[in-house]
Amino acid sequence: MQEPLTPAPFSPTSPSTSTPISPIALPPTILEPLTTGHYASILIQRCPACFGGTVFGRPLDEGGDIHITTDGNFHHHHRHSAGDCPKFYEPAYFLPKLEVDAVGCQINKVRKQIPRVVKGLVPDEAIDHYQSSYQAADGKKQKATMDSFDDTGVMALICHHDIPPFFANIDTPGEQQKYAVALIQHLYSLLPLQTNVILLYDVGCVLSCSLAQYDILPDSIVSCLRFTTTAMHVYGHEWACQLVYNPRMANGLSLSDGEGTERLWSRFIRLIGIQQSSSVRD
Repeated sequence: MQEPLTPAPFSPTSPSTSTPISPIALPPTILEPLTTGHYASILIQRCPACFGGTVFGRPLDEGGDIHITTDGNFHHHHRHSAGDCPKFYEPAYFLPKLEVDAVGCQINKVRKQIPRVVKGLVPDEAIDHYQSSYQAADGKKQKATMDSFDDTGVMALICHHDIPPFFANIDTPGEQQKYAVALIQHLYSLLPLQTNVILLYDVGCVLSCSLAQYDILPDSIVSCLRFTTTAMHVYGHEWACQLVYNPRMANGLSLSDGEGTERLWSRFIRLIGIQQSSSVRD
């Protein structure tokens, strides 16, 4: 009886020669991390999805490591006549007033120096035009409230999932830069080194130029920050500004729109009285 044939071991060959083809060298599937570590436990408790990673240093043009948003809400007021309640606990979400005021003093100090000449991607005229119009409207809106209120609003810092790690009370007319800078600085005190952060802010273009011209924040933080505007408010900016700071035109931001603060304020509706009503007719 004839024995069954056993197939010879397969050896790939070139169609033109009988020389075996060498196997293709595949790239490694896991790259060496730039930095390893952990976020502070308080951040992990607030949002494990954003702050649960252990590898940092993803390039900013590829989306960075985390996306955050900051914005102010001027519907939260505190009257002078109400006074302060007895101190019985340390706030876990709100930054101390002394910390915010210290940042404000630092900003006022460095602004007395001669600004650095920085060649930006957006013409200075476009930034200056939006900054002047924003400050005029913002300050005029809030000056009248300072007579009755000592806190005129709340500044929030939220993560990509609309969860607020921190707040800051606004106690000046308008939304000054010290509130956003204080929140950023406090956040970076809880992040590992080389954590790249993309910040979406209504006036992100203005704040980005300020940080480039003055030593408001250390270079170790500024080099790891990328600013864009929010997706809806960007249409109030000049077209030259939109080309650089519009999140829909920036690489790496995917569907991040920066409007999470608006969604957060809507969840606080029971804390904020309805001041206007709207209907289909209106």
